Amino acid sequence: MGFDEVHKMDITGNGHEETVGVRRNEDGSVEYHVDVDDDGVADMKAVDRDGDGVIDNVLLDQDGDGKFDSAAVDSSGDGELDTMVDKE
Repeated sequence: MGFDEVHKMDITGNGHEETVGVRRNEDGSVEYHVDVDDDGVADMKAVDRDGDGVIDNVLLDQDGDGKFDSAAVDSSGDGELDTMVDKE
């Protein structure tokens, strides 16, 4: 499954442009797949569930093994990621 758009932008703020693949889903949600370490595998997946331009949750691969092991969630619905969960 490919991306609708691919961009290069500095997501992490470190001065290096990461690759961001954007997928627009039929249900109106939008996924942003971010490759932070240039290995061709997303290290971060940000999801806007209702397509309103506000990220609702982010999955993170903290150790670079290709598997998401942490999640940040906007649990209150105020547009701010306020809950962090780590996979045990």
